[in-house]
Amino acid sequence: MRTLKWIGGSVLVLFLAAVLFFAFGLNLLKGPVTRAVTAATDRELVIEGDLKPVWSWIHPRIRVEGLSFANAAWGKADYMLKADAIEATISVLPLFIGRVVLPEVHLEGAEMSLEQDAEGRKNWILEKEPEKKEKSRFFVKLLTFDAGVLGWEDATRDTSLKVDLETDDIGVKFKARGKFNGMPARAQGHAGHVLQVRDAHTPFPLKGEVTIGDTSAKLEGTITGLIGFKGIDLRFERLAGSSMDDLYWIVGLAFPDTSPYRVSGRLVRDGKTWRFEKFAGKVGESDLAGTLQVDTGGKRPYMHGDLVSKLLNFADLGPLVGTKQPRESGVLPDAPFDAARWDSVDTDVRIRAGTIKRPEQLPLDKLAVRIQMRDSVLTLNPLEFGIAGGRLAGTIRLDGNKEPIRGDLNMRVKGLQLAKLFPTVKEAHASIGDLDGLIELSGSGDSVGKLLGSANGKIGVYMDEGRISRFLMELVALDLWDATRVKLKGDSEIAIRCAIADFSVKNGVAQANALVFDTAVVNVGGGGTINLKNEAMDITLRPEPKDRSIASLKSPLFIRGTFGEPQVGPDMRRLATRGAGAGAMGIINPLLAVLPLLDEGKGQDSNCSALTAQATSSSRSSASGATGRRPPSRSGR
Repeated sequence: MRTLKWIGGSVLVLFLAAVLFFAFGLNLLKGPVTRAVTAATDRELVIEGDLKPVWSWIHPRIRVEGLSFANAAWGKADYMLKADAIEATISVLPLFIGRVVLPEVHLEGAEMSLEQDAEGRKNWILEKEPEKKEKSRFFVKLLTFDAGVLGWEDATRDTSLKVDLETDDIGVKFKARGKFNGMPARAQGHAGHVLQVRDAHTPFPLKGEVTIGDTSAKLEGTITGLIGFKGIDLRFERLAGSSMDDLYWIVGLAFPDTSPYRVSGRLVRDGKTWRFEKFAGKVGESDLAGTLQVDTGGKRPYMHGDLVSKLLNFADLGPLVGTKQPRESGVLPDAPFDAARWDSVDTDVRIRAGTIKRPEQLPLDKLAVRIQMRDSVLTLNPLEFGIAGGRLAGTIRLDGNKEPIRGDLNMRVKGLQLAKLFPTVKEAHASIGDLDGLIELSGSGDSVGKLLGSANGKIGVYMDEGRISRFLMELVALDLWDATRVKLKGDSEIAIRCAIADFSVKNGVAQANALVFDTAVVNVGGGGTINLKNEAMDITLRPEPKDRSIASLKSPLFIRGTFGEPQVGPDMRRLATRGAGAGAMGIINPLLAVLPLLDEGKGQDSNCSALTAQATSSSRSSASGATGRRPPSRSGR
């Protein structure tokens, strides 16, 4: 605007000349005017064409042809302003009180260049600025264009835009193309009159479509105080993109890496508060609605809000829970976290979801989570969701200040239903029983897979009582005779006395403390490891039929392979020895993770408590007997 003041001073001289020296020819003033402006600004002003009056009954009007005003010496463009012609009208009466009021300035074939270099210098800040700022006596009411072009260069943001401008009765039409923050950008639409941007209190109307990189928007509304965006009230008919994390390069706030999204809503800014309210749309297959607010008055932007979803697909949340692209092998998410962006924003967002969709068969539902980011530390607390008819509840904490990221997971398992854990196993559909337990893990890594692959801690689940298919357990025992007899006669349910799966985890390898499944017809014990680094399993189950059936093959069952391609089957070359079941029971570690949970439950009335007490007692007795047994005397030979 200061530049316009200098040019306006020159135009004032021209207007005065038009009134006082019209009879002598205005072209005589070209030299004095251009020399005066050049000396005052250190920028060359050139008028190649004529200065001539244009007849008007209301206001005197003057036309300047072939005007150019030089750019800063460091600028890319040759001219800051160049126009085929400028026509302006002047109000006569304000001249008597020392004010220059131009009701309209019209530019024909104008090209204007605004630039900011890598050092932050701005070409519209003239080198010779008056030290004392005075109230401007120069005022333009309306600025119109005929095929105008505005160039915008900002080296600090890798931004270069060219905007075609053309005014009509209600404002200005614009069409822009170029790059913004290094991304291809284009926009078109309609806005209010150009000089309305000077008014910091009157809403400036704006309607258009914008595309930056893979992000696009269709919007309509108003901006108050366009320079600085003091107030915004925009309705987004469409805000869409390939991933929400692209918004970081547009608005400077960190969003999660997501599936393609499309939402609509209202964006409001009041001072330092931004609010995207009552929005709704889709992120991949997930529906999402709610309100997000960002306060920018603190150390860093603070985002908070509430979101709801009827159907939430974990894959749409990107590396928080999975990978965007299918992995060649493996199940655990391996997409890296981008902790470098975590310092750009603090968050406190609550999400509630009805149904949760996952690539695996096991469904999740009723998610409730509070996501907080503070000083690059991400916490999900509380985190609760339904799975297999039960609930998992607890906390997850990721410390982005650590290199690599430090992660801690503490979850309680409550009431998982046995039948829903194995939805693809027909014989398990009639099973009854609830699993409880806990998961406590800590690790380091820049993805979920690497965090688990380095984890230390414990995992334990148990079932105190239940019912299960007799036919299924006869198959587990490899008792072919009894399995055939049950199949012919008809299946029935048998009691589950106790089930325990308890692991100690060290450096990403889960070692079984106990694997026990005790039923009325067979007792299954076992051991082995699960490697969370390479997702390999090496589990051995040893079924021991309680009826001592001679038809049982008494072969161990092996679980091998990986999470993605498990292999389950017997080893027909190795026959289990008598007492294998009891031996398996004897390996129960008295420091099981589930023991405190048993005390919280039925206590001494717990079937699992009695079973573990019996097993650990037998283990101690065996160890004591082995220690106290004397070796045979050599003299007795």
